[in-house]
Amino acid sequence: MKRILSIIISILFLGSVLITPDVHAQQTPVEISKHYHQTLDKQYNPKGAYVVTQQGQILYNYQGDQSIDPASTTKLMTSYLVLEAANQGKIHYSDSVKITPRYEQLAQLPNLTTFPLKNKQTYTIDQLLKQAMLESSNAATIVLAEKVDGDVSRFTDKMNAKAKELGMIHTHFTNPSGANNRLIQQFAPKGYASETASKSTAKDMAILSRAIIKKYPKILQYSSLRTNSQYGKTLTNTNLSLPNSVDACKGVHGLKTGTSENGYNLALTAERNHLRIDTTVMNVQPYPSEVSKHARQKIANALTEDAFKHYEYRKVIGKGEHEIDGKTYEVKQDLYDVVPKDKHQYKLKITDDKLQVDYPRQFLKGAHAPSVKAQHVIHWGRHLLGFVVMVSVVLLISAIIYIAVKRRN
Repeated sequence: MKRILSIIISILFLGSVLITPDVHAQQTPVEISKHYHQTLDKQYNPKGAYVVTQQGQILYNYQGDQSIDPASTTKLMTSYLVLEAANQGKIHYSDSVKITPRYEQLAQLPNLTTFPLKNKQTYTIDQLLKQAMLESSNAATIVLAEKVDGDVSRFTDKMNAKAKELGMIHTHFTNPSGANNRLIQQFAPKGYASETASKSTAKDMAILSRAIIKKYPKILQYSSLRTNSQYGKTLTNTNLSLPNSVDACKGVHGLKTGTSENGYNLALTAERNHLRIDTTVMNVQPYPSEVSKHARQKIANALTEDAFKHYEYRKVIGKGEHEIDGKTYEVKQDLYDVVPKDKHQYKLKITDDKLQVDYPRQFLKGAHAPSVKAQHVIHWGRHLLGFVVMVSVVLLISAIIYIAVKRRN
């Protein structure tokens, strides 16, 4: 009977673990949004959406490998290389760049988001990064690319090389801004002049978001700014999910929006209780549309909220001795991990003296579940006491049998 009950409990446990993620993965972004009071029609469903933790655990994947136009979310890669150059000492955030007539002309190109640059003005690397991240200035990214590498085509080569290095296998950039090369006209990289828009996926952009935050967290100092003032003009962040913005979401530190004729994009990052969630929502249509613009924010917010609703980052087990699967183990250090809030959906597992949390989950390439060393402990005192008790019982039974036999004879 006990064996049957144990089997039933095991089946129920596995069912609780497997059913929830599977059903959740079948819901579209718009369907999930409706759980959070976002009444959006299915026409606003993005072409791709992806949600990962900063630890690299995949929480949601909706057509994550679908090819998309990343538009200005491309500026995250440009920013990555600028921050990398600064970290290596090749440039400094306080370095000044003098605006030439050529750069002024670049800033005046039609149908491009930009920040007005005037001949003979000077801007620091720091200011240009703010233009790129807040106002999504296309001109600023070209200026930055030439400052870092001297040639925009060579810089674009480095963007694609870095994408491969990070595992963005479906990504190809055609310039540092993310705008179509037709719109950049003569300022397009010479090595890519025959190409048009960049290509990526929701998954690849999630990989980039996670990577830049992990390697250069300074990016959050830029992406979380709501406004900035330069030459008497105010830069306003295009990310409307920032706190106190119209589509505000708790814990958001911004990151990057993107807009093209292919739709509205958003790479969003938020942190609550030491859990950081990176969400990408790509190519929300129709375009142009104010409703679509806000829909990308609302969908990204909902997917982020849903992740926080179901998962948490916490100490699963502390350092010290613990009873696990009927045996005593000494856990060498505290184990922190991302786990479902429903504690019935996971268990502890020990393999080769390594303790980790066990439940169905997937990770980005190179990421994995954390583990800590756990050593099986045998308390000889307890075993000796058990042996003494057992021997005593055997002797007592033997004595009783002996006396009984003696009396019978």
